[in-house]
Amino acid sequence: MRLLVFTKPFGAAQPGRLAEMVAATGADGADLVVRDGQSVTPGTAALLPVAARELAAAGVPLELVTTDFLTAPPTAPRPAARGAAGLVGPAGVGPRGVGPRSADGAASPTASATAPPYVPPYASPSAPSEVERVFGACAEAGVTLVRVGFYPYDPARGYRACLDDARRGLASLADLAARFGLRPLLQLHHQTIHPSAALALRLVDGLDVGVYADPGNQTKEGAEDWRMSLDLLGDRLAAMGVKNSAWNGSRVDWQPFADGGIVPWPEITRGLRERAFSGPLSLHVHYPSDDPVAAVSRDLAHLRGLVVEV
Repeated sequence: MRLLVFTKPFGAAQPGRLAEMVAATGADGADLVVRDGQSVTPGTAALLPVAARELAAAGVPLELVTTDFLTAPPTAPRPAARGAAGLVGPAGVGPRGVGPRSADGAASPTASATAPPYVPPYASPSAPSEVERVFGACAEAGVTLVRVGFYPYDPARGYRACLDDARRGLASLADLAARFGLRPLLQLHHQTIHPSAALALRLVDGLDVGVYADPGNQTKEGAEDWRMSLDLLGDRLAAMGVKNSAWNGSRVDWQPFADGGIVPWPEITRGLRERAFSGPLSLHVHYPSDDPVAAVSRDLAHLRGLVVEV
């Protein structure tokens, strides 16, 4: 397991400075947040390969990119090149077979070259080209794992309507990601229709989408036995977010990972080792800190101690 730093605490630092700060924490690599107010934004995708080069030079390669994208515009099929292994995707990225199918054998929803762009009812306006530029920048930088946004639950619309909208949006992202040789990841997150392993699996069924588990997020709406969560996800588990929380009266608040909390991380890291999980663990620091490098370093040292514990 490689220990990544979620770059949100470092804000809009220039790529070189960002690399210095991530390296100073003792991390193995970076989970780069592409968001307004960060080092790379959806509108500055050209900086993503720059950040990747700076991070690699500092010894902390970029291994995962986090976005807030909920849908992608339909794109015309790209010409496929023929190699020794048969048809391959753009720029020789991996073999491409038939599209994914759902559990009942029906074709999964995918973006169409002729269909109008799908816009979820809850999505804020954005330039469709931003998604393509960011995905293209990820491919250029050699990053294959890209976390997508969160699909909210709206009780006024009902779960099934929310699920249908989310399936269409996620399918369009999965289709675009495949064209760039990327694998999108869906994070378990509170206030969404994918807060648990079972609900996330229902959303990704039939799509080439991995799951980014997050036991800390799950404390915001209760809990799920981490063992059952891992059993359910199986090979879909591609990454895990790491954070902890504590009760503050009737509210659950984030707190330093090194201080413990509700999530039984010693048990979880032991379970991941027993399952031979080899994906990245991304450390998230969501609590306020005057010195983010010191805060991340302290939490990361605690996490590393748990991961290597015999």
